[in-house]
Amino acid sequence: MLRRAFLAAAALIVVAVAPLAAQDQAAACAAIVDTEVGYWAEFDLSGTPGEEVSSLRFAIIERPAEADKTWYEFSAVTNQGPVIVQLDVPGWPFETTDVTGVIVKMAGQPAMRLPTQMLSMMQQQMGENPMAEFAEKCSTSALIGTESVEVPAGTFSTVHLKSDDDGSEAWISPDVPFGIVKGNVPDGGVLVLKGFGRDAESSIPEEPQMMPGMGGMNR
Repeated sequence: MLRRAFLAAAALIVVAVAPLAAQDQAAACAAIVDTEVGYWAEFDLSGTPGEEVSSLRFAIIERPAEADKTWYEFSAVTNQGPVIVQLDVPGWPFETTDVTGVIVKMAGQPAMRLPTQMLSMMQQQMGENPMAEFAEKCSTSALIGTESVEVPAGTFSTVHLKSDDDGSEAWISPDVPFGIVKGNVPDGGVLVLKGFGRDAESSIPEEPQMMPGMGGMNR
């Protein structure tokens, strides 16, 4: 379930990078990748098969005990309870191979830090991370126009984009972290922004335990 939820979020990010045109396009694409520590955005997700995930949140944080590192935090409300994943990354966007640490917290469970050998296996399972394609895809989709869009987080002036590959659509604004205001994903789901800010802190307050590795090794 954890891997499924993580990949679902990655797929949604790909949808959000559907592009623009001319100066508007360049400005919006630049704003999408111009993130800083503290940026966060939260979304309602509806209409996906099985309704496994109902809410998503992306954030760039610092962990209190590791302030020299940048962490990407993804959290989701799923039909099996909340899931929080934190990735130690050099910045945003990032490649899967850039991830040097993973902390996971499942509903009712203590936070766990993945050992090195499990991190390598996770990277192989994830394949190419759509997050790294975020900026590139921002210049390949069709510009439908500019639209005012009302979502739970407010009303925003957006650039409306449509992917030539799968017909998915996105409404992008440089005024919100990560740029996403609304998106229609290929499987029929709808993503809408319900909150955002620039004051994100770690959603995992406790010190994570080391998850047992293969053969009992924790290196």
